Amino acid sequence: MRPQVPKYVTIKALLEARWERTMLPGDRLPSETELCATFSVSRATIQQALQLFEQEGVIRRDQGRGTFYVGPAQRTEQEPSQLLETTIRGRPGAEIRILRKSVGMPPAHIAMRLGLAREDRVVTLERLGLVEGAPLVFIYSYLPLETGMKIFEVEEHLKQMTLAALLNDVYGYRIASVRQTIAARLSDPSFAADLGIDVGVPVLEGERTYYAGDGAPVFCALSYYRGDRHSFTMSVKDWR
Repeated sequence: MRPQVPKYVTIKALLEARWERTMLPGDRLPSETELCATFSVSRATIQQALQLFEQEGVIRRDQGRGTFYVGPAQRTEQEPSQLLETTIRGRPGAEIRILRKSVGMPPAHIAMRLGLAREDRVVTLERLGLVEGAPLVFIYSYLPLETGMKIFEVEEHLKQMTLAALLNDVYGYRIASVRQTIAARLSDPSFAADLGIDVGVPVLEGERTYYAGDGAPVFCALSYYRGDRHSFTMSVKDWR
């Protein structure tokens, strides 16, 4: 059963999108009473949503004057053609933490992507990407057993290099192409706490399968990005 998203989280997402479209920094926000009437929710729900905005620096409260819009929360902007795992590479204050490593059967769709039988085993890495201590992306990486065991104990390399660079440059896998898809998802209990968000909050999912020159899949990764800290920018040349 899908977990229910708290009302204040939904209200926050709706307000965030609305304010980014209609407000400029310095604009005064509607009162709590007006927001309650707009969304037909309790004052406590509106206050919880506003508290989150205040913690993120999106709004400020001036005693006796009201509440004002400061501007949208800072996001990482990225071209969709860029590989998602490179988002934090080279950024000041960026780090990658290895949370868990395991050997076991892969999820069904991962087995299909890697050309494996359902009962074959894979190495699974769970990593967290942070910028200045704030979680940005949670990454599952799935590697065929023989490949995965080569890098199972090289944690220092995994903290300093992307997995693709490590396999390509150090282990000679010669990755030639990557297939990537981006979709909107709801956060799952398996990674929501690590990202510092509630279960059911919208996230961006990036699925990537890396291929060698002969077309053989090398590994597959699933990345989940906090939607409140990440956005994509795209330039379109052929607009007709």
